Amino acid sequence: MMLQMLWLLRFAMLILCVFKTITILLKRIIFMYEYLHGKLAHADKNLAVIDCGGVGYKCAVSQMTYNKIYMLEEVKIYTYLNVKEDALDLYGFSDTAERDMFLMLTSVNGVGPKLALAILSELTVNEISSAILLGDFLTFKRVSGVGAKSERICLDLKKTIQKLGFQPDADSCAVAESSAAIDAVEILVQLGYQRQAAKKAVCQCSADNSQDIVKQALKFISKV
Repeated sequence: MMLQMLWLLRFAMLILCVFKTITILLKRIIFMYEYLHGKLAHADKNLAVIDCGGVGYKCAVSQMTYNKIYMLEEVKIYTYLNVKEDALDLYGFSDTAERDMFLMLTSVNGVGPKLALAILSELTVNEISSAILLGDFLTFKRVSGVGAKSERICLDLKKTIQKLGFQPDADSCAVAESSAAIDAVEILVQLGYQRQAAKKAVCQCSADNSQDIVKQALKFISKV
C-alpha cells in the first residue's frame, strides 16, 4: 500500500513538472512571433493568410486591418498568439497601437479576443481611447456583444489610457449621458456623413430627442 502511494506521489510530481514545462514553453511561443512579413495569400473581413517562405500563417484580423492590407501584395502584420486548451489562435494587426489596444481590451473581465476584435472592427484606436477617457460607454454599445461590458471597459481602462498619455480627440465630446445623441449620430452616419463629423455636430446640439438633434446637427454640418 505504501509503495503504491509512493508511486502515485512520484507520478503526480512528474505530471506537475511536465505541466510547468509546457506552460513555460507556451509563454515563450506566445511572444515568439512579433510580426509576419510576407505575401498576402488571402484576405477577407475577418481573416488574412500571410505566406512567409512558403508557409501560410492564418491570422484573425479586424475590419480596420483588413481595410489597410487587402489591396497589398506584401504585408507586415504584428501578431498575438492566444493559447487555449484546445487551440492556438493567431491574431494579426496592422500596427502595434492596434495590438496594444487589443491586449488592453482583453484584460477586461468578460472581454475575450473575439469581442476585442469586433470592437476594433467598429472603432479606431483613437475612438476607443477617447470613449474610455470621456466615459462614453454608449459608443461601445453599438458593437454587437458588448452590452453592459461597455461600462466595465471604461472603468477598468481609464487609468491605463491616461498613463499612456492618450488625449480625447479634439472633435470628441461626452455623449454617454444621452442615448438620443448616440441615436442621432447613427442616423447621420446612415445618411452618409462621416462618424467624426456627425459626432462633432451632435455635440453642439441642445435638443433632447434624436429627431430634433438630427435637424440641428444638419444645420451645423451645412455651415461647415
